[in-house]
Order: sequence, then C-alpha cells, then structure tokens
Amino acid sequence: MLGSETTDGNATQRNRNALLAWVLVASMAVAVLASALRGDYLWAGFGVASILLALIPVFAFRRPTAMIPWESLLAVALGLISVPLGSLLPRSIATFVAVAGLALVVAVELDTFTAVELSPFFAVLFVVVATMASAGLWAVVQWTADGMLGTQNLRSLSSVMWSLLAATGAGIVAGVVFAVYFRRVDTARFGFRPADGRARTEGTTAVGATEGWNLSETRQRQVVRAFQLVLVGVLLFGLFEVNVGIIVNTAVALVLTEVPALLERNYGLPMDTRLTLWIVVPVFLHAIGTVGLYQSIGLWDQLTHALSSSVVAAAGYTVVRALDVHADSIYLPKEFMFVFILLFTLAFGVLWELLEFGLDGIASTTGTESVLAQYSLGNTMLDLVFDTVGGVVVALWGARYLSHVSDALASETFES
Repeated sequence: MLGSETTDGNATQRNRNALLAWVLVASMAVAVLASALRGDYLWAGFGVASILLALIPVFAFRRPTAMIPWESLLAVALGLISVPLGSLLPRSIATFVAVAGLALVVAVELDTFTAVELSPFFAVLFVVVATMASAGLWAVVQWTADGMLGTQNLRSLSSVMWSLLAATGAGIVAGVVFAVYFRRVDTARFGFRPADGRARTEGTTAVGATEGWNLSETRQRQVVRAFQLVLVGVLLFGLFEVNVGIIVNTAVALVLTEVPALLERNYGLPMDTRLTLWIVVPVFLHAIGTVGLYQSIGLWDQLTHALSSSVVAAAGYTVVRALDVHADSIYLPKEFMFVFILLFTLAFGVLWELLEFGLDGIASTTGTESVLAQYSLGNTMLDLVFDTVGGVVVALWGARYLSHVSDALASETFES
C-alpha cells in the first residue's frame, strides 16, 4: 500500500509540474509569435530554439508529462517575454538572463532524464561553461545575421564584450542555483531517469596513440629546441624594439614549450611527438605572429585560434575524462563528452576574448601598450568561429587519441 501511495504521489507531482511547465512553454510561444509579428525574427528564432530544447524530454519519451522542473524554465520564459513586451527587462539584460536560463535547462535535463551524473562542483562548472558558450554562439549568430540581412543587432565590440561578461556572471548564479536547489530536487518523482550506465563502460580499454608517425626522444628534443631558438630571436627583437606585447607573449611561449617535457618527466604522462608538437606549434605561431604577421596575414589570427582552441579542448577532454574514470560522483557518457568539449572550447574562447578586452581597457586607462589586443568586432567573432572548429576536431578525434593520456593522468593523480 505504501508503495502504491508513493507512486500515486509521484504521479500527482509529475502532472502538476508538467502543467506549470506547459504554461511557461505556452508563454514562450506567445513571446515568439509577438516577436515575429514585430519583425524581430532573430529573437523569434531564439525563442523557437528555446522551446524545442525545453521539450526534448517530451519528444524523447513521447509523454507530455516528461517535463523538467517548471522552476528551471522561469528565467528563459522571463527573458523571452521581456523583449516583445518591452517593459520587463531591457533586451541586453533579457538576453543573458535567457541564455543563463537555457544553460540551467540543459543541466537539469541531463541530471533528470539521462544517465549523466554531475558532482556539485562539476554541475556548477558545466552550467557556467554552457552559459558562456551559448552567449558566444548567440553573439556569432547575431553578427552573421547583421552581415547577411543588414540588421544592427550588435552595435559595437565593447557592448558585445560587456554582454558576454554579464552572461558569464549570470551563468555563475545559475550554476550555484542548480547546485544548491535543483540537485536536491527529488528527480525520482519524474519516473524517467534511466539506470546508471557506468557499468556498461567498465573494462573498456583506451586506444593508444603511439601508432604511426613518431620521432625519437632526441630528435623530438631537437625540434622543440629549434622552435625555442626562433622564439629567442623574436624575444631579442622585442627587447630591441621595447615592445611589451612581443616580449610578454614570446616569454610566455618559451615557458609553454617546456610543458610537454615537464608533464612527461614530473607526471609520467605519455607525451609522444604528435602531442608535443600539438602543444608547441600553436604557442610558437602565436608568438611569431606578434612581430607583424597578425596584421599582414589576414587568417593568421584565425589559424592560431583554431590550433590553440584544439589544445584547450584536448586539455579539457583529458582532465574531464580522468575525473569520469576515477570519480564515483561523476558519470559522463561519450555522447555528453562530445557536447561538453564543444561547449568548453567555445567558453574558453569567450574567456580569452574577455581577457583581451580587459587588458585593452587597462592599457587605455593607464596609457600603456596592451599585451593582447582586440582588432574589431568581426575579428573577434571569427575568432570564436575558429575556436569552435578546433573544438569540433578534438571532439571527433580526441577520444581515440587522448584516452591513454587521461588514464595516465587519472592513475597518477588518484594514486598520489
């Protein structure tokens, strides 16, 4: 009898939650219609995408009661409704509120309806990363629409950077809300969560990456020393010209070229030739680009961003998979890893642009030369596009090539 009462209680809660969630979805649909009638098709499209994202569980389980907690839709609905009404929140604020809300929706859906398991810390990290990535993607979409349709969604680089910074702050708030509140919601009452899939992946072996092209340790060291020799020349040139940007960027690059040897020597990570060059080449190209290649070669900046973002994505994959392998509080299926690497890479690209924006602002205030510089709105948007390209490469290829590094990192860390 008790089990029957519990089941009935869960069904009642599930139906009540579904009713409230559908009311919010209906309000979002009204906002979409109002935006379309006003000719604001971009915002209407954003609303349609938000509704489809909220209804993924309904489509997946083919049940109208398979709705996420209605509270998680509040921020998205508030943001969407504000723009056509024009009286609740300004569009700039409504945008990052809705974007942060969407990141929260994704996290809640994963935690409620899939086998994904997120520890409190990782849950906060995921929501922040998803918010930053979504804000960056939305900025790229608006910039593309401005170029193709002649609209003026993005007015200046400065306004875009402040919006991204605000969205990051909203993402932090959303992440804390998820960790504090939604992680404590009794998701069993929804009755849709699948069984833990961790057991299905136990015993799998990682594919090594030592196959194929490789160099001897001596030859590999010689290649790295050749890169470092060129960087020393660039550093001397920067000192001669008293160029702070060249000096700082080249000095940092010289330090980073020693990272592969440090990881292999001190942490026992298997750093073969391809991994070593994967780390060294991007920082090398960035450093020599400061002597004028960024200005004279149009795609140099995008090339270095794509390569650097692939390194960032590889580092993210390695660390997160190591946590997944050895931390019982986290379970991340391979499909989730693919999505997370893309989000992580784009979020880091947003963080890098915010760093450049901040350093530019400090340099302008103090009357000094900026170490990193932003050239234009179009250049920044292209950077984010190529950041995503680097993430896609790693998301498609990294599982095969980086698994052995993740296993070594996990073993070293947890044994220590």
